[in-house]
Amino acid sequence: MDKKMSPSINGRYQDNLIVGRSPAIAGMLADIQNAAPYNVNILTSGPTGAGKELVAQTVHAKSKRNGALVSVNCAAIPRDLLEAELFGHEKGAFTGAASRRVGRFEEADGGTLFLDEIGDMPLDLQTKLLRVLETRAISRIGSNKETAVDFRLVCATHQDLKAKTARGLFRGDLMFRLSVIEIRVPPLKDRLSDIPELLSKMAEQMENDGTGLIAPEMTQAGLDELMRYDWPGNVRELKNFFQRAAVLSRGEPIDNAWVRRLLFGEIKLVDEQEQIWNAIQVLPRSEQVSSCDLMSEATDGLSVSRDAIRAFLENKAVFSVKDHLASQEKDTIEIALDLADNNVSRAAQHLDLKRTTLTAKMRKYGIGCDASVDD
Repeated sequence: MDKKMSPSINGRYQDNLIVGRSPAIAGMLADIQNAAPYNVNILTSGPTGAGKELVAQTVHAKSKRNGALVSVNCAAIPRDLLEAELFGHEKGAFTGAASRRVGRFEEADGGTLFLDEIGDMPLDLQTKLLRVLETRAISRIGSNKETAVDFRLVCATHQDLKAKTARGLFRGDLMFRLSVIEIRVPPLKDRLSDIPELLSKMAEQMENDGTGLIAPEMTQAGLDELMRYDWPGNVRELKNFFQRAAVLSRGEPIDNAWVRRLLFGEIKLVDEQEQIWNAIQVLPRSEQVSSCDLMSEATDGLSVSRDAIRAFLENKAVFSVKDHLASQEKDTIEIALDLADNNVSRAAQHLDLKRTTLTAKMRKYGIGCDASVDD
């Protein structure tokens, strides 16, 4: 199939934005392919961060509509401003309306209007949206004149609209009008096999996203570790992980130990190493030696060589895993603070920690900096 480009207010979208070959994604793409050519309303649902807006972009790109794809997040705009955002207003319609403004419905004329988080739309605006769907005409605030609009509506929500309708928080008649076709976006935990392809796509995007980051190399062990995680934050969390890996790994390949370090904020030894450390730790405490001197010579990054382990055992020498992990955590925190210019809040974001947790760890390790409290 030839690649098709479709205009939007923020640029142009390709129809190959959604990647993956898992059964969950294959089914979703089939639903998009079937529904896209027809001018019917679509409701896309799924957890936060799963990629619902990509569905709207793909539907628009595969449709026959030549106008713009116009996006509005109903949860991000205050109720007092949302109506003016959607319908537009005439000059002097209210305080601050210094000039006439065209609303999003009119901007989407000939194209597609994407209403994200439709479940957060106030009830009175739901009533007005229902009327627009019935009449295909809008009136700007402060005007009695109706303007015909030709748009295709795609909505998204992470909420259960049927449950909201039952509680009187969402109009049932509007819900049925919105969901002529309902497309479910699966959580990442239901499509773990797509992670390698998702990372490949993210690596391509990283080259041109203006961050200056270089995509890190993922080992097979690292990929396997990623596919053992549930990803509660979905694709958005995976992208956050990949960017954090690019910042903190500094060119080092991301293996399973690195994945655990970046996901959980600490180093967790692989199963084989854990068994070895457990065997070492049963030796008498009097035969243990400081981990600092041993690890400086015997370790390479996060891995410990078999020859070094054999030497420790033959000499009945033991190093403390707890001390080693603490040392690595301290180094990681210092690196993150350095990259964040000693800003604790940004360093906490790099490490996927709460600011209070990072502050406590800094006190624990005696890390002092004149970091600012806020960004």
